Amino acid sequence: MQHPCNLSRRARGFTLTELLVVVALIVLLIGTLFVAIGAATKRAQKAKTQFLMSTVSGGLTQFQTDFGYLPPVLGIRDAGAGTSGLARDVVRLGDINATNDFARQQAYFSYTTLADYLIGYGNRSQDGYGGFRGGPQGPGLKELPEFGIRSPGADGCWGAFDAPQPAYANFGGYYRARNPARTANPPQVGNSSWNSVALEGKVYGPYIDQIDDRLLGGLTGFDPTGKPLIVTADQLVPNFDSLPKCILDYWGEPIAYYRAPYAGNDLRSSVPKVDGGFLNLGDVYSLRPWEIDPDSIASGAADAGGDDGTTAALKSAQFALRSNGPDRSFDASRRRDLSERNADNIVEAGK
Repeated sequence: MQHPCNLSRRARGFTLTELLVVVALIVLLIGTLFVAIGAATKRAQKAKTQFLMSTVSGGLTQFQTDFGYLPPVLGIRDAGAGTSGLARDVVRLGDINATNDFARQQAYFSYTTLADYLIGYGNRSQDGYGGFRGGPQGPGLKELPEFGIRSPGADGCWGAFDAPQPAYANFGGYYRARNPARTANPPQVGNSSWNSVALEGKVYGPYIDQIDDRLLGGLTGFDPTGKPLIVTADQLVPNFDSLPKCILDYWGEPIAYYRAPYAGNDLRSSVPKVDGGFLNLGDVYSLRPWEIDPDSIASGAADAGGDDGTTAALKSAQFALRSNGPDRSFDASRRRDLSERNADNIVEAGK
């Protein structure tokens, strides 16, 4: 027979305080687990983005080896180009409205250059190569695999400067002025007859391996602050194939492409500074590291806070890539901004 005291103790169970303590411990453990998972996810996203940017950097280096210049910066100049031409005009430093060259450099980058030049999201009237899904039957549909480009030519943009579409001869560099075959009467970019034009020559690229569709965004426009508006294939947007493309980081934001400015239309040239030397990427504030190693610190243009700290690696780089990181934002006016938007920027500088 059990002792009455033992029976009473066993029947009593847990007190409310004990239950609350257990629940609190479980909540604490779950919270700690979520924090750890979140931190691990961010680390994984950062590592994957860094690897992707390194791959893109390698593609740009090979492109430069093939053509002797880096791709130009593409952006908005021609409001009449339509959706497919959005942000695909060649932008030179002088096309940017700002008070001086240093201020212009902060906005001298592209979201669309990488996909246009390294992968080849275009048709034969745009970059000289490729078949258009659902387009008219004709010679272009024989060109498989789908991606790649023909030589952009000496002007770097498929005739948009040196042999533009006749209707746009006075608007050098416009997307709709592209003329890959340099013919006298080419079909307009986007015209249904583009696929009937025979274009020959070596096919280059793609310069990076086919990447996950989730890392390819379609650019639909920009919000009032200049932030790009991006859609992805899984959103089943009806005109997704015709949208200009961006390569996305692992937070779903487009990777920005910067290059050293060039003079006029010569992509191999450099732009001199008024005080000597040449404009360089060390003067782009959002590319500068949040923390600079004292052994690698150099001087550049002073930002909005008077900070002129930069690095020798950036000053010598011919191009750079920027991901906005987990906070999906950046401050173009200074290196160490008060909101710390630049603190998590990921930058890949190419030689």
